[in-house]
Amino acid sequence: MGKDDPVDVIIHELQRMLRAETIKPGGKIPSERMLAERLKTSRGYVRKALQKLEFYGVLEIRPQKGIYLSGMRPIALDALITNIRNFDAFALEDLIETRSYLEIFSARLAAERGDSEDHTRIAQANEDFQQAFKLKRSTLEEDHLFHLAIVKASKNKVLESLITQITPEIIAMNKNFKEDQNLVFKSSLHEHEDVLKNILNRNPAGAAAAMENHMMQSRIRRLDPGSPT
Repeated sequence: MGKDDPVDVIIHELQRMLRAETIKPGGKIPSERMLAERLKTSRGYVRKALQKLEFYGVLEIRPQKGIYLSGMRPIALDALITNIRNFDAFALEDLIETRSYLEIFSARLAAERGDSEDHTRIAQANEDFQQAFKLKRSTLEEDHLFHLAIVKASKNKVLESLITQITPEIIAMNKNFKEDQNLVFKSSLHEHEDVLKNILNRNPAGAAAAMENHMMQSRIRRLDPGSPT
């Protein structure tokens, strides 16, 4: 999808409105008709753009009530919208495999290059993940922000771009996946703690090994849940 594609133009305009705080997380956005008039395009293109954003969890279309932006934090929404544009569908297994190598390298670099501000951000993201679990909420958003904080600490913009590019597809494919909360407690929380500990201790090899284990266990939980963990 090119930059002049009407659907991309509409998505980009909604992202601009989010950044300008014209629309806010959880809030109602302009109707199809209003967006079509504002952008001088057809309602058909607007509908396609909104449906695409709904598929990825950015929007919620409520019949007879309107269209609402997800309640996710602005930073998460902005990252999603940036990378939703220009996407084709991939196989989940391929995405997970590719993401694993990128995440492992990301954790290694975060341990080597991350500063105290980076480490505080990663630790806070992990705490938010734990809180979401304790409140029995979906941890998908908090998990995304934990990994995003790690790749930001890598100080490698290409690596950050690659990871955030595939994240929307993974989120979309996982949004209806019901994770066993007991497995989250037994596995994911401890895996995150291991990754965090090694990054804070500036142990690149340990951080990479911890992330490799986390990625492997995540793959098993998602693709082969019958296997022992």
